[in-house]
Amino acid sequence: MKHSILAGREVSTWSEEWKHECEVQMLAELPLARRNEVFDEPGKGMKFKRGEVAVAYLRAEVDRYAMLRRG
Repeated sequence: MKHSILAGREVSTWSEEWKHECEVQMLAELPLARRNEVFDEPGKGMKFKRGEVAVAYLRAEVDRYAMLRRG
């Protein structure tokens, strides 16, 4: 079990919640230009693979994660 900033509680490290938190944390740590490449790179970015709705959700989660980290 680990504390999840996004969930605000302990979660299993085997859970989808933890998987999501790790992905959001990794994205949040990237410089903005690189993060935008990961999201938007034509033909292979997340937008291509997961769709615009998923990327919009991840962008919002990255912002929320950063806000929660700042306290």
